[in-house]
Amino acid sequence: MALYTKEQIEKANSVNLEVYLGMRGEKLKRVGSEYTLIYRDSSGEHDSISIRGNRWYDHKNMVGGYTIKFMQEFYGLNFREAVKELLNGETPAIEHKDNNAVDNTTDRDEHKSFRLPEREPDMRRLFAYLTKARFINQKIVQAFIEKNILYQEKKHGNIVFVGTDNNGNPKSASEKATVSNNSGFKMTVSGSNSNYGFCWRGSSERLFVFEAAVDLMSFVTLNSDSWQNNSYLSIDGLSSKPLIRFLEENKMIKEINICLDYDPAGIEAAEKIRDTLLERGYMPEQINRLYPVYKDWNEQLKTENGVSPIPAKTHPKKDAYSKVIGLLIKVNEKAENSYIQWRNKCFEKYGRDFYLAQIKKTLYKIEDSVKNGGNNIKQIEAGVLRIADLSVYLMCMEGNKSYRETLCVIEKEYKVYKDKGHLSRRIEDLKREIDCLSKDMEKSGQSLFLLAKSVADTAIRTEIYIKTDYASDMERKHNFEKSPKKDVMKNEITHIKGDEEQCLTL
Repeated sequence: MALYTKEQIEKANSVNLEVYLGMRGEKLKRVGSEYTLIYRDSSGEHDSISIRGNRWYDHKNMVGGYTIKFMQEFYGLNFREAVKELLNGETPAIEHKDNNAVDNTTDRDEHKSFRLPEREPDMRRLFAYLTKARFINQKIVQAFIEKNILYQEKKHGNIVFVGTDNNGNPKSASEKATVSNNSGFKMTVSGSNSNYGFCWRGSSERLFVFEAAVDLMSFVTLNSDSWQNNSYLSIDGLSSKPLIRFLEENKMIKEINICLDYDPAGIEAAEKIRDTLLERGYMPEQINRLYPVYKDWNEQLKTENGVSPIPAKTHPKKDAYSKVIGLLIKVNEKAENSYIQWRNKCFEKYGRDFYLAQIKKTLYKIEDSVKNGGNNIKQIEAGVLRIADLSVYLMCMEGNKSYRETLCVIEKEYKVYKDKGHLSRRIEDLKREIDCLSKDMEKSGQSLFLLAKSVADTAIRTEIYIKTDYASDMERKHNFEKSPKKDVMKNEITHIKGDEEQCLTL
């Protein structure tokens, strides 16, 4: 198989994403010196991907890189497909900027000296927006102004939230519009150090962490008794970097309250932050997750002032995971189910090796279906559910727990922020876990329990992906492939016959 040369790969990686995505008709929004890509998935519309030249970063999933990786992550292409698309065969697909120019511009922005926007002495627009539109207590607004971390800038009348170090030195800043027709505008001031966030430093051991400065001030308004004693931090998005720096500079913090939004992005980020803190030595009892009643703390504050709030939103993948767990339990409670009867009869005859043999056999059929385009998605679903069920039964044997108890263990440990990847990658992960199980099948007890658990969890996550993001990913890839701008490789779809054995159907 011919390989792309280093020069071809570098050329593909130098394609300017701003230009390329504009040609494809993707929705881009200019924010300061970069662009934001607007896209949708099962959890709604997102603006978490920043684009600058040939570089990108997904703040929601905390992954980024250059153009080829973007094509793989966003459009689901493999490496060869991505390079071929970007080069259009032997020649570049589009006219793109010189790569050195792109990189130099990026470096200049990243290392540009930080300077706060000029202050406007008259802060009427700031007070009007925060106290009238957002209902934040005026005394609380004044307290932040007196700390020199909140003010109105002169040029546009935007609000500036300043992030400082422990000595009060400004290190970062973000601007937010105050006019009603542009209230969604926000941007990070050029040269900001992303390790520092807008914060209030108190003397107690308690810290409260928020996505945005307005949420922070809203929470304080809702919980204003002796609020100055505690510490509050806005991470200005979903990155844990400002939190880690804050904790390094404030060793007295013993209790961390994660107060991120009650929506899919906030749920994912809160899980990741919790795990990051545990890895750094904090104990589980030191970390709390505080949920607003509605989408965020300002929405909760709005309701107390007679304004209809944006409701909270659970995570579709966590909801789907719970649903699959419940349905697996329900099916296994039906002794008359033909699949259950077949499974139990074969186990009595062949022992636990039957489980592994069926898991491997089912995987082969799933792999064939995926290789042939994944057209028979129902068969893939039936297959991963069967693998999940058989793996759970192996766990039951080794863990001395009931089927229901075992599934509850799996669900409790599910981490939605780790649940990434397109269908082909998930099947590769499933194959790897099954290979590990196969090699160590002679083991027993906790070792085999954990191996079977990894297989079961990977299989369930594959089913969750099919139920949530698969359709939107396939639609995005289909729209990409039918684009008239490029020659697209066509997949040969082969119809795959159904399983002659009993299928686990939910």
